[in-house]
Amino acid sequence: TVRPTATTKPSTTVATPSVISPEGSISSFPEEEFDLAGKKRFVAPYVTYLNKDSSAPCSLTDALDHFQVDSLDEIIPNELKKSDLPPQHTPRNITVVAVEGCHSFVIVDWDKAAPGDVVTGYLVYSASYEDFIRNKWSAQASSVTHLPIENLKPNTRYYFKVQAQNPHGYGPVSPSVSFVTESDIPISSVPLSQGGEPIWIPFTFKHDPGYTDCHGRQYVKRTWYKKFVGVVLCNSLRYKIYLSDNLKDTFYGIGDSWGRGEDHCQFVDSHLDGRTGPQSYVEALPPIPGYYRQYRQEPVRFGRIGFGTPYYYVGWYECGVSIPGKW
Repeated sequence: TVRPTATTKPSTTVATPSVISPEGSISSFPEEEFDLAGKKRFVAPYVTYLNKDSSAPCSLTDALDHFQVDSLDEIIPNELKKSDLPPQHTPRNITVVAVEGCHSFVIVDWDKAAPGDVVTGYLVYSASYEDFIRNKWSAQASSVTHLPIENLKPNTRYYFKVQAQNPHGYGPVSPSVSFVTESDIPISSVPLSQGGEPIWIPFTFKHDPGYTDCHGRQYVKRTWYKKFVGVVLCNSLRYKIYLSDNLKDTFYGIGDSWGRGEDHCQFVDSHLDGRTGPQSYVEALPPIPGYYRQYRQEPVRFGRIGFGTPYYYVGWYECGVSIPGKW
């Protein structure tokens, strides 16, 4: 069945998600008690796990598909609309939703506002253990009752709390809940010549924004064979990959004559053959300038890709590598 689409609501209503999924794909306990490194996965009454195909890269987009956003059926009484009070109650039933095999993100979920409260949005606070003991929190706004927290480190404890707000002020902050991320996959990235993690630098580069749904933040890094890789994020785990010879030059997409760009995940230091999309026929791809190659490790060449050429290109990649990295 097709998941109903999100409903657009007037500003006087608050969206509330419900978790929907095929039977067996969501549980209060992980399907596998131990992660791939042999560490026991974190379990708590407020933690929910989603499972996925172990061979598939982690996908925040797929995880968010389990959250259906509905408008509230109830109508806020006129006397409450005239109220000049901020929310009076803390958000309830905070849940941490994690995906087995994916350490780099969780989704914080909570119930809709308590009866009598007028809520127009929320603030979600997050902190690593080191920041928690220093009372140093990061805050992100949400207009619905869930929010993904991305770029998390493996084997690390994080804390989360939520606060409701309306035009008259902020309500009380909920008690915090904690979660320990699981281990990283031991071979999740190829060895780098100088050691350490790949460094992504925020940089707005020139590129053709056509044929991609990714229009978020942009990052660049140097590749192992003297080209620059640029990514435009849909989210930390889904992005469009580009290449260029020079930071000041235009960055171009990459074509593939053997598959659908799965091995291009090599450019973001992933050993995986990733997922790509959207799926379409090469006849539907406008011919554009770009780089191309046939197989992993082959040097790229520059020319025309798309319709009228052997080179297929895609709008996004999911490589199991979070960008820009871990905090």
